[in-house]
Amino acid sequence: MTMRRPSNIFRARMSSGLLRPLLVALSLLILSGCSPGAQADPLKPPLTDAGNIQLPNEAGRPAFDLLTLDSRNGHLYIPHTSVSTLEVIDVKTRKLLGRVPDVGVIKAIALSKNPNLLFTSDAAGSVGVIDVSGLRLTKKLDVGGGPDAIEYDPVHDIVLVGLGADKKVAFIDATTMTLLGTMPLPGSPELMTIDQKSGIVYLAIHDLNEVVEIDPVNRSIVKTLKGCDIKAPTGLAYDPDQGLLFVASSGTLSVIDVVIEQCRGAIDIGHGTDQIAFNRHRHHVYTADGGSRYVSVIDTVSLKPLGVFGTGPEAGTLAVDPTTDMVYVMVARAGIIGVYHDP
Repeated sequence: MTMRRPSNIFRARMSSGLLRPLLVALSLLILSGCSPGAQADPLKPPLTDAGNIQLPNEAGRPAFDLLTLDSRNGHLYIPHTSVSTLEVIDVKTRKLLGRVPDVGVIKAIALSKNPNLLFTSDAAGSVGVIDVSGLRLTKKLDVGGGPDAIEYDPVHDIVLVGLGADKKVAFIDATTMTLLGTMPLPGSPELMTIDQKSGIVYLAIHDLNEVVEIDPVNRSIVKTLKGCDIKAPTGLAYDPDQGLLFVASSGTLSVIDVVIEQCRGAIDIGHGTDQIAFNRHRHHVYTADGGSRYVSVIDTVSLKPLGVFGTGPEAGTLAVDPTTDMVYVMVARAGIIGVYHDP
């Protein structure tokens, strides 16, 4: 299958030549990469199955949301939305370390400079402060309507949370745990990622097919990125070494060079993609393609799709530990965490 080079900034699509596997469980895929002649090895899956972690059983159908991994203490944080609990997993022992009860319907977790301090976004309208060592909710901040994605900016010590219902972003001082203010958005916010060197924030605007770049100090939109096959964007990942932003839409991963503001093309991935993650150690991006029941793996240097690996139903969120190259995927229907090693 031939490759098309992008001809216009933020407009062209680069075909990965993805052939959907006949047997996803075997995770075999033949791809043409984003450089002439590049191909994934169809006999070598991009990930190795390393078992799974069973979460506590519940009577009804389990529901979970965005995963967060802290490699400093080896903790995997899981919003267990169907029981209003935050699950804390020790990834070394693969055991449940503890549960924080009565946290509301939390959508996501943000780390802070203190590994014992977390911030959670509660869909009911607040951000919670969690004492990890005590496994307890210590404070709630009213921030507005529909808190969803939440991230920590380590450069400026600021927590940002997208307010879906209000179409705003809230800014919180992570040290004083106080609300600094909010900023209006042009549309409905989805997920975000932050450049850990500069603190620049990239936030997907789901209903406008674009990504906005935010200055967290001045609380303003610096620029808007459009085109490049961005359609109803969800997950974002940023490779600071390449200066590349990866934007997930269902079926497509758009690649934008934010330094020169140019579209580098788009790579075919699975459908129903929600959360994606970047592994700086291997320079790989992983996309949780829940609708296709697999994870896609892309090399961020060559822009070569490396293949897919079968997961299971409703596997739309994931996290990666760059210190161990382990990938953790939430298989919601089964109530388990699928554990995979790269490669």
